[in-house]
Amino acid sequence: EWNDAYLKWNPKHFGGLKKIRIPCRLIWLPDIVLYNSAEDYTQGYMQSLAMIDYNGTVFWPPIVKFRSTCKIDITWFPFDDQLCFLKFGSWTYDSTQLILTNRSANIDMSNYVDNGEWKLLTSWTVLSTITYSCCEETYHDLKFYFHIRRRTLYYTFNVIIPCIMLSGLTCLTFYLPTESGEKVSLGLTVLLSFSVFMLVIAESMPATSEFIPLI
Repeated sequence: EWNDAYLKWNPKHFGGLKKIRIPCRLIWLPDIVLYNSAEDYTQGYMQSLAMIDYNGTVFWPPIVKFRSTCKIDITWFPFDDQLCFLKFGSWTYDSTQLILTNRSANIDMSNYVDNGEWKLLTSWTVLSTITYSCCEETYHDLKFYFHIRRRTLYYTFNVIIPCIMLSGLTCLTFYLPTESGEKVSLGLTVLLSFSVFMLVIAESMPATSEFIPLI
């Protein structure tokens, strides 16, 4: 929301009209971008209508769909928590030209839809002023933090419990008599089963060399 002096009018001259809605492409818009975007910076915003009051106040609720990057720590996979954030800011306007403000320290989660893989624990916003090495001016950026936890039910029943059962079968190979002829066959079967589960776990984890999962 901002005020545009060029979009003011007197309602008395227009039949008492106090608010209009026009396509956002017809007016000036701040160049707010997602800094940690996983896609092109120009993607995400869709065409929508801007609501303009007679006093020049412009309210622009953009329809957006963003994909961002997040540094994942998989040390305790699948019992891990992750802290991700979305960093928004102006690409060219410094803090003297464009001021970012957050209306609330909390994020409106009324339209949040639960995810089957992740559970949202907490969320908050942080407004800060930073300086980049390229420029002397200061810039505002707004970060939306999300603390999420991985749901472990799927991995417990499909990975952990089968691995525990296979470990028990491995111990049983020591109790089989050598002359039975099934000792080597059982050992090879357990080894192949472990190999399959290792492939399943490797496909479930993000490819990273910064953290080594304990599993």
